[in-house]
Amino acid sequence: MKATLEISAQTKQKLSEMASQAGLSTDKLAGVLLDSFVDNNGKIYVGEWKEGPGVRIMPDWPRFSSGVVKVKTE
Repeated sequence: MKATLEISAQTKQKLSEMASQAGLSTDKLAGVLLDSFVDNNGKIYVGEWKEGPGVRIMPDWPRFSSGVVKVKTE
């Protein structure tokens, strides 16, 4: 599945640097990270944001004592 994500320019730059070091495209690395979050039972908590319109989101990243993710290079 192909999806479009909205991320800041700073996040895109840092993610692109990490992807380059791994020999992957930025899209591929983002997919690996999101899959790993979901596969390892990552959670989010959502609550009301009293200071303005919107919600507060607190990601609870998995404790990465899980195995290594194997990815074929592109």
